Amino acid sequence: MIRASVLYPNVPGVRFDFGYYLGTHVPLARELLGSAGLIRLEADRGVSGEEPGSPPRFTCVAHLYFESLERFYAAMEAHGEALALDVRRFTDLELEIQVSEIVA
Repeated sequence: MIRASVLYPNVPGVRFDFGYYLGTHVPLARELLGSAGLIRLEADRGVSGEEPGSPPRFTCVAHLYFESLERFYAAMEAHGEALALDVRRFTDLELEIQVSEIVA
């Protein structure tokens, strides 16, 4: 199984609209990618770093699960541009993407 993690760094003063993200972007991603092999989508809101009271490294992290790397890349080819255009509606952050194979 493949997990693509979309990481939104916690940068002070940068816009991230969680209302739009949870109410519009996540449902859009589920709709578009669900027909392209998305198994599960999880979204995390950063609340803390390792030390008590420290800021989280990431404002938000989304985890998208696919059966294979090929399914992930096919889904991104088909719908990545539409999702990327929607990102600008809720944040000015430059996101990072990590694609991993789940091994344990």
